[in-house]
Amino acid sequence: MSDKKNLKDFFNLSFYVRLAVIVVVILLAVFLYHYGMQHTVYVDNRTIEIDGESYRALDWAMVSVDGGEEQEYSPRTRREETVMRQKHTIHVVYEDDDFNEVEFDAEFTLPVNQRQIVLSLPALLAGLDQSQYLTEFVPMAQQLGLQRGGQAPASEAAVDTDISEADMFGDMTMDF
Repeated sequence: MSDKKNLKDFFNLSFYVRLAVIVVVILLAVFLYHYGMQHTVYVDNRTIEIDGESYRALDWAMVSVDGGEEQEYSPRTRREETVMRQKHTIHVVYEDDDFNEVEFDAEFTLPVNQRQIVLSLPALLAGLDQSQYLTEFVPMAQQLGLQRGGQAPASEAAVDTDISEADMFGDMTMDF
């Protein structure tokens, strides 16, 4: 009989209040993780090739992400937008081949596990799938196989990618 009384004392009102507080804290943490995570979206206006087809960069565009400040884009322009949450809208005003001004609105959802994303304007405006116009941002040093401290990895393929100062900065002889 004493075991029943101890068990009943354990599941009293304070137990349920503590359990409710723990559940609320866990739900709040999940909510803040999904809606409070900061992402960097690099809006890119460069010619891109996807599945063997080339999509030409826009000659001129004005782009706004989530109703923010409009920024002007010319060919080979990449700008950074810092956003919160997963779901976003983009508003693009651009000139088509006949020099007519065209407005384009779209929604896109960012993957939870990627903090830096590249959004290709030509691929977006071509009507491609989100998995094709949104790609993970890979820093140039990582693309070239460089690690911290300027040391190339020990793999055979990466040893051939020796980058000289002239390759990194271009021909600087005419800059003076």
